[in-house]
Amino acid sequence: MKQRPSALLYCAFVALLVLPACLKHGPITGPPGQYLFRISQINDRSAYPDSFKVYYNRKGYPTKLLPSVVSTGKPMWLFRYDDHQRLIARIGAYDTGIPSFEMAYRYVHDPKGNIIRDSVYVFGRYDTTVNPVRIDAKAIRTTAYSYDNRDRIIRTVTTNLTPEFPHYRTTTNYYYNNDGNAWKIENIYLDVSLPDSLCVPHCPRPDTSVTYPVYGNKPDYHNLHPVWQFIDRNYNKNNAYKIISSDPYGLPREIAPAPPLEYMEVLGIFMPRAGLQYEYRP
Repeated sequence: MKQRPSALLYCAFVALLVLPACLKHGPITGPPGQYLFRISQINDRSAYPDSFKVYYNRKGYPTKLLPSVVSTGKPMWLFRYDDHQRLIARIGAYDTGIPSFEMAYRYVHDPKGNIIRDSVYVFGRYDTTVNPVRIDAKAIRTTAYSYDNRDRIIRTVTTNLTPEFPHYRTTTNYYYNNDGNAWKIENIYLDVSLPDSLCVPHCPRPDTSVTYPVYGNKPDYHNLHPVWQFIDRNYNKNNAYKIISSDPYGLPREIAPAPPLEYMEVLGIFMPRAGLQYEYRP
């Protein structure tokens, strides 16, 4: 029989969700050394359903997302850290016996430990036995990250590196309210195929779109670990999803994207509807 958390531990969990500390690096904990909740599995409820089991290391950091069947379009995701438990690589790998990947990310940190830049690669080989992790492929895009004083992402700037034209740069700005939620998300798309010196006065104008998410009063599952917050760029205190069902502690069990969106990112994987399972770690 699974052990259920006491009322005292549940109160500690709720308190942690509303404190700035939940945005710091490291798993959310209750009493010293005790984890309260963590995601054990996510379930893709699409037309091609699948389940992804979540594995962690001894310090509570995710190390692998393993689908029921590894295949093209559904690799297993490997997470690699340095000696300070900073995420340095995320690899969508195959299980063919050859260390090959479908997509991979390499991360660079600032002295505070925040990821300030990543590079994205597709279809290549990797080696996680060396430090830094070796990724044999050319980067197709790079993203720079900026943070506020609570270590939440407030801006990303993504630049396309592929040789084909046109080249685009996408800037996303996140504006947080006093409730701890991004009340406004601004996306700015710009064609940067030519430098200003070659296109003035006919340089392309930026295309801007703005969304205003609507939040409920239940805790967002991304608060359970800073790695999940970073991967999905979701530092919100509350959920902006369509909540189909929740567990007794307010965490979502079944979610769908809020209209008009048709897909959402769940631990870095796009899904039209998702189920989440949790485990309590005494």
